[in-house]
Amino acid sequence: MNKKIVLIIALFFCTMANVLSNEKVINTAVDSFINEKMKMLKITGIAIAVVKNGEVINQSVYGMANLEWNAQVSSHTNFQIASCTKLMTSTLLLKAISAGKIHLEDPVALYVDTIPESWKSMRIKHLISHSSGLREFKGDPYTPVDAVVRSLKDSTLEYIPGTDQHYAQADFMLLSYILGKIYHKSFPDLINDEISIPLKMNDGGYDMEAKTGSLMRTRLMKERATTYYDLKGNLQGYKFIYPQFYYAAGAYYASISDLTNWAIGLDNDQLFSKQLVDGMIYGRDDIGVKKSTYTRAGWILENENGITYAGHSGGPGLAEILRFPKEGYTFIVLSNDGELLPGLARAIASFYIKALPQKFVVEKFDR
Repeated sequence: MNKKIVLIIALFFCTMANVLSNEKVINTAVDSFINEKMKMLKITGIAIAVVKNGEVINQSVYGMANLEWNAQVSSHTNFQIASCTKLMTSTLLLKAISAGKIHLEDPVALYVDTIPESWKSMRIKHLISHSSGLREFKGDPYTPVDAVVRSLKDSTLEYIPGTDQHYAQADFMLLSYILGKIYHKSFPDLINDEISIPLKMNDGGYDMEAKTGSLMRTRLMKERATTYYDLKGNLQGYKFIYPQFYYAAGAYYASISDLTNWAIGLDNDQLFSKQLVDGMIYGRDDIGVKKSTYTRAGWILENENGITYAGHSGGPGLAEILRFPKEGYTFIVLSNDGELLPGLARAIASFYIKALPQKFVVEKFDR
């Protein structure tokens, strides 16, 4: 074999060995950091994943999923991801856009019958970026979606669509209603058929909570983590009540295995081309006289030290997902501590992206 080729091959394997060794060192440091924070903050259970360009760099689990059954967190433990559900809805919207089924500039009037005059300028882009002006529905949490939409039509807008911005679950509710009409499916079935099955997200889903008389009925959810918070020194289990009409905005359960597969799917263009949607995930428009807080795909956009990243949190800290497009990393953190504030995913990112300013402070609040 040519000596030059042999040298190139040798250098390649040496480089790869150094990279793998460096990742192993970083993973060990992250492991120590998480164990320290769990002990300091009395966090019950955590699962993390680090994915880079479609490859799993780190997937680790810590602590307990359920104290009553003494069940440890596993890679298949289903955590309540709260508002990180919006990233699943965003993924579905991007897939629909990629397939030509819907467009950000489409008027809502194309999909919703007999809209009020104030809705005439409302577009799909206003729903995904929380700039529609819709007010939250304050009625019975078990009201059917169609009835909620009728109620919103009868209410006034907070502002003219596209002129202001506020974080509203109603935006995503109306978006899910529209997507359901396009696909002729319920929203939970849409997420399952269009996102979960193609990406092998086999663990989670919606528990389909429903009130039946004086009883509360839910679907069985394998390895469901109990969420805990501290009440006067004693841990208490609790559960968010999510109306089904807000399922596009919250209520999804996912394991770290599920969300790892989701990140890999985005990296590998399994649902749509990154080139096609990167401008939506990481690009944003003006809202009124200022830049939008949310991207064209509804993600929260940040820039530190020239490094751009986007994602979402939920709970406040039950779930955190951050994607760094240039560096190729996705950082995912799931927790069943109901008082944990967002920040752990960003702290973990500091270990892997050296140009990123270090932010290792992680805090809790008194719920």
